[in-house]
Amino acid sequence: MNRIQRIIIGALLAVTALVLLLSAFNPRFLERKQKPSDITIQVILRSNESEYWQNVALGAQAAVKEFGITMYITAAYEEDDAEGQMQAAMKSLLTKPDAIVLGASDDEAFAPFLKAAADQHIPVIAIDSVLTSGKTKSYIGMDNYAAGQEALDELAKQLKGQGDIAIVAHAEGGINGKLREQGIVDAMVNHPGINLVDRVFCSGDRDQCSEAVGQALHKQPLDGIISLNTKSSLGAAVELKKKHAGERVKLIGFDSSPELLEMLQENQLQKLIVQNPFSMGYLGIKYAVDAALGHKVPPRVEMRSMLIDKQNMFWKDNQKLLFPVVQ
Repeated sequence: MNRIQRIIIGALLAVTALVLLLSAFNPRFLERKQKPSDITIQVILRSNESEYWQNVALGAQAAVKEFGITMYITAAYEEDDAEGQMQAAMKSLLTKPDAIVLGASDDEAFAPFLKAAADQHIPVIAIDSVLTSGKTKSYIGMDNYAAGQEALDELAKQLKGQGDIAIVAHAEGGINGKLREQGIVDAMVNHPGINLVDRVFCSGDRDQCSEAVGQALHKQPLDGIISLNTKSSLGAAVELKKKHAGERVKLIGFDSSPELLEMLQENQLQKLIVQNPFSMGYLGIKYAVDAALGHKVPPRVEMRSMLIDKQNMFWKDNQKLLFPVVQ
């Protein structure tokens, strides 16, 4: 055997040893798919009822058509049903998908799921809500802490730097709500004339949130309100309209829906902080495919958000943000 043959055989043995080593640490290494058409992605959403999550699903479906993959979607009926969503997520692991796109309703509750996915070497792409209780390949969504700061800055501007305000959150355990609220609280130092006098929690439908806001207004006069998601924003706007207080009590909300945009036009709220759920769903699938193929995935993809009011809601770019599906 000459020297060149020995080098070639040595190189082949080294490659074989490396493959065996990688497969020992990651049993799915040898199963890794080579093309998108072989890939199955499991998408786990927070709800199948809200327009926001329906738009996320539509974005994911658009990516499926583009990349030619197979996708399955599961979702809880109610957004705050963390236990139901967790059960569906754990069940989905039995099908051994190549990657998972997860819009979780609770951080700590999903720690066992994230561990189980990591143990099976299934990459998880977190969308909408950042997760800290386990390993994810990437997070796609807005910076919720910064969005909370932006909401307070805008409300302080509306109140000319003086006033008593309340925060209205939907479901006390929400990840995004906690980050947005922390952003608001930390930004208070920049607005000494603004006083946070109440925190209101509501769960369930718009009417329950409206009732909770009514109780807060009855308890003490308020100059402004920041509502942290769609249902709490709509509930607050409905209550202010009922009390003919929409222009006196300034309201900053999050997310969008046809009802919220109608309230915006009627001056029942002043601003909405909006991101594009369609793009979030699309990017979730895109990066899940990349992760399944073993490609490098960015650890964080921040979604662009916009402050929408009755003047700029009809601008072309904002129409794409508010109505992404029809563009």
